[in-house]
Amino acid sequence: MFKFIHAADIHLDSPLRGLSRYDAAPVDAIRGASRRAFENLIQHAIEEKVAFILLAGDIYDGDWKDYSTGIFLSQQIGKLKAHHIHVFAVLGNHDAANKMTKALDSPSNMTILAHRKVEKMHLADLGVMIHGRSFSAQHIHDNLVTDFAPATKDLFNIGLLHTSLDGREGHAPYAPCSIDDLRSKGYHYWALGHVHKYELVAQAPWIVFPGCIQGRHIHETGAKGCVLVTVSEGEVSSVEPVALDVLRWVLCRVDVTDTAALREVWERIRPAIASELAAADGRIIAMRIRLEGASQVAAALAADPEHVAQQCKAIGAELAGEDLWIERVENAVTSKRDLDAALADDNPLANLLNAIIATSHHPDDIDGLPDILAGLRQKIPHEALGSDATLNLDAPETLQRIVQEAKQMLVGRLLSVRGDP
Repeated sequence: MFKFIHAADIHLDSPLRGLSRYDAAPVDAIRGASRRAFENLIQHAIEEKVAFILLAGDIYDGDWKDYSTGIFLSQQIGKLKAHHIHVFAVLGNHDAANKMTKALDSPSNMTILAHRKVEKMHLADLGVMIHGRSFSAQHIHDNLVTDFAPATKDLFNIGLLHTSLDGREGHAPYAPCSIDDLRSKGYHYWALGHVHKYELVAQAPWIVFPGCIQGRHIHETGAKGCVLVTVSEGEVSSVEPVALDVLRWVLCRVDVTDTAALREVWERIRPAIASELAAADGRIIAMRIRLEGASQVAAALAADPEHVAQQCKAIGAELAGEDLWIERVENAVTSKRDLDAALADDNPLANLLNAIIATSHHPDDIDGLPDILAGLRQKIPHEALGSDATLNLDAPETLQRIVQEAKQMLVGRLLSVRGDP
């Protein structure tokens, strides 16, 4: 019997994504999170007395700013040497984009498998054969599995690969392949990387994405870590997800249906936040709150989003102090009764409300939007933009959300002053 750890998508020293522009953002905690999560990985390997560690790509996050990233990795891998733990890794698309990965030699107990062909590592004392291939460039669109050799007879065979498999939402289609392609090789375990969410794809054979070890933004919510694999009598006996993250991103959904006063909304928010705090097991939380449902106070919520956000932050500060950062409050609350009553009137307010509601929230239907976005790009810090950033103005879903929220706020403010002289 032996154990090994399968991890991927370390993204060591991944840069901040425009967080410095947020009030009270735990910038230092987020900046060091990937390193601390990797330290947790190393410590867990030592405590579990694993035979080896597999890293399935994207150890780094593009070019290092300086050599400290590579030196940190060497220090951590070096800690494993005294415990006779070897690390086997393949390079992923982010590693291939790093021009400095060859600047420092790998630690003596770390082997990075070749990119020109599939490389095999025979661990005779364990009866294990590891098959793997690194990325040679950032964009690999070929099926690399076709070059993997069939399983070596009488050994426990592992495939190590960075791949999008047959496609995963939010991930570029790199080194695509099918489950049948993997099964055809006859391996016992496929250690995959690239997808940042844990996924047990199959058990015959075992095909696993461990996910990233540390969430970096709100699109990487929940526990993040590695998997601990136990092999007994030549077969996988268990695959156990292990949380390693030190800062957890959370989407907190709060149902405010049937609330008739703002006080009732705050009373719904409090236990929802408390529940997420309990689940995080003492970690720092970066939280986005999303208010949902149909409420009589929908107009009041929409009319003053800043007040709503600050009230949520006040509740969070009361419950968790500095261990909770509320990144954003999204309002998706509706109030069909109030709106229908306003639209039933024959007056200028009803006409204006109808015009706002009729406005399409699809970016392509809004005249002049490209010019407005061009102006915004000049004002917003570059690091806050992009596919992994907090505000991706190139994503249609982001633009639809912004337009929809603007419409909702306008309707809410008009309804909140309805009847005033």
